[in-house]
Amino acid sequence: MSERTQRALVIAATGKTKIITSKAYPRVSPNEVIIKVKAVTLNPTDWMHLDAYMGPLAPDTSLGSDFAGDVVELGAEAQNKARCWLTFVLNISCILTYNSNMDVIFQGFKVGDGVAGFTRGGALDKDNGSFQEYIKMRTEHIWHKPSSLPYEDASSMGGIALSTAAYSLIYLLGLPKPWEPRPENVAPILIWAGSTSVGLYAISLAKLCDDRIPVITTASPHSFDLVKSRGADVVFDYKDPEVSQKIKDWAKEQGYAEGILKGLDCISSHGSTTLATEAMGGGMLNVLLMVSPEEGKSWPNGVDVSFVVIYSVLDPKNEKAFASVYEWNQQLPTLITEKNFGNSNPLEVSNGLENIPDGLERLRAGKVSGSKLAYII
Repeated sequence: MSERTQRALVIAATGKTKIITSKAYPRVSPNEVIIKVKAVTLNPTDWMHLDAYMGPLAPDTSLGSDFAGDVVELGAEAQNKARCWLTFVLNISCILTYNSNMDVIFQGFKVGDGVAGFTRGGALDKDNGSFQEYIKMRTEHIWHKPSSLPYEDASSMGGIALSTAAYSLIYLLGLPKPWEPRPENVAPILIWAGSTSVGLYAISLAKLCDDRIPVITTASPHSFDLVKSRGADVVFDYKDPEVSQKIKDWAKEQGYAEGILKGLDCISSHGSTTLATEAMGGGMLNVLLMVSPEEGKSWPNGVDVSFVVIYSVLDPKNEKAFASVYEWNQQLPTLITEKNFGNSNPLEVSNGLENIPDGLERLRAGKVSGSKLAYII
């Protein structure tokens, strides 16, 4: 019997793609499921992988990160309706702040379940990017899609943008978890580049964590209404030469004597990290791209700048990161259905693998702002 194959958008050469029909159908491992991809969404990292920003990838390597689809095959462990993770959680209780009496139950999957998540294109497995008909995933890395949520929205919400925002804000910067009791006090947060995909999610998520949190962001004037609609309390024009000082002045006027101590730079380029640290009074700023050695020699105001690598959550060896995304994936469906947490990113929806290269080029050229590109597969 001949090996089963599928259609996939893959690397033809650095910077170039092609569609092939000979990509191998995935083989499922015990704790994995195979998913029929129904929708994907694009991220800057997709064209960066294509253009070898992280090093060259071999021809015929799969591309794509975000996806949503239906489970069509399960490994032996994934067939369990529920699996107790008590031992696992007890081993890392100091990380997730669970107490020793809490039973943590893993909800299993069945054929036909709608799910969403993200992978790292072909960088981890050359045959397992999301821009193809079928993908395999560990059960910890996917979540149950509510039936009312369209696949394209699920792809966006299950993708690296919201996952980055959640990992950064909740697990690294320490914003209150929206499924736990509210704290007594809150502090402001700076979301630099609020109209980006990560930025829009970060604004919405900060308000979901606690609607008392003052959210300060930057954007172009034409995006002011968009970021305010997601919950931003005050918006500054990032092109204003005095933007950093104006943010510092705002914090002082609001009575925050120490200034803003938590921030996320959602663009992390063209000097944005320096501007963001200049606007803060200290504390920690998370960035999405590694800064240049020249820019990173020293940071204003003693701000601790930390590079967020969302792909680290995919590796079980990174216990803290792995456990964080597992918990987030368990909670996200309930946040959607019970707390009305929705897709913060306006979508431009197209059809077919064959149209994805045009979207990658638009992202590469900086021609996408205030929206996210989605494709029905």
